[in-house]
Amino acid sequence: MHLVILWSLLAVSWSGSYAAVKIGLDGFGPFTIVAGRLLIGAGMLYVIMRFRAGQLPVNGPALLAYAVPALFGNLVPFLLIGFGELHVDSGLAALLMGIAPVVTVMLAPLLITDEYLTPRSLFGIAFGLAGLLVLVGTTALSGLGQHVTGQLAILGAALCYAGTTLYVRRWITLPPLQMATGSLVLSAIPATIGAFALETPFETGNAGPAPILALLYLGVCSTAAATLIYFYLVPHLGAGRMQQINFVVPALGTLFGVALLGEPLQANALASLALITIAVYLVTSARRPSPVTLRHDMPEAP
Repeated sequence: MHLVILWSLLAVSWSGSYAAVKIGLDGFGPFTIVAGRLLIGAGMLYVIMRFRAGQLPVNGPALLAYAVPALFGNLVPFLLIGFGELHVDSGLAALLMGIAPVVTVMLAPLLITDEYLTPRSLFGIAFGLAGLLVLVGTTALSGLGQHVTGQLAILGAALCYAGTTLYVRRWITLPPLQMATGSLVLSAIPATIGAFALETPFETGNAGPAPILALLYLGVCSTAAATLIYFYLVPHLGAGRMQQINFVVPALGTLFGVALLGEPLQANALASLALITIAVYLVTSARRPSPVTLRHDMPEAP
């Protein structure tokens, strides 16, 4: 049950980032928001780790372990999505991002012995894609084939997320707190350099309380807490089950837009959430592997 709770918290944290970014843009530039959330997240987790008398390994294997999710779980997809959405409608982008759980479920059995591809999980994928299609509407498909470069960028971001989850599931053995801290630190360094090179982060005279609170939410909830939960859940849930979150996030993100930004609530959002709930149930209740010894436990709160 605690895995379900953590998975749900992660979905909510990431879903809220859509509205938080929109609010944050009223006071900060986009590069400053990315750098700020990564710096807040990295700093928060590093303080927690040091408070627990933990160490951040910096040897070759550890740096490689941090670098893959830092690059392909944060920086590269952020850039690809930012570029892609200059040319691709958000609805089509959400559909294209749906390739991440599809690829993960298909490839996981080839790389990981205790992951399985079953008819039930394939039905789940179909329900998830149907849920995304209901959410954004069939008109989103009309953009397929136009602005191919932008669409390839979105697909590239989806593949980055899928590949990162498979990599973490298959090869990472470091504890979640070290992995989350190290990957965020490595992400924050180039993001901060980019923010100072392309924007003026300290000129925040127009940043009122709402953008500041939004940035804090992004750093604490959508980055620090979410990254820690992610590295804990992947080895416990498996790559295929974990990636179903990419079906849920757009639907929940729409509800956050209704609650925080006053956007209208459409019936298709509720129908989409129902279909996606069925999808997650089908995939997560598919044939489960035999019990295995897990590699690490969730760090206790300080």
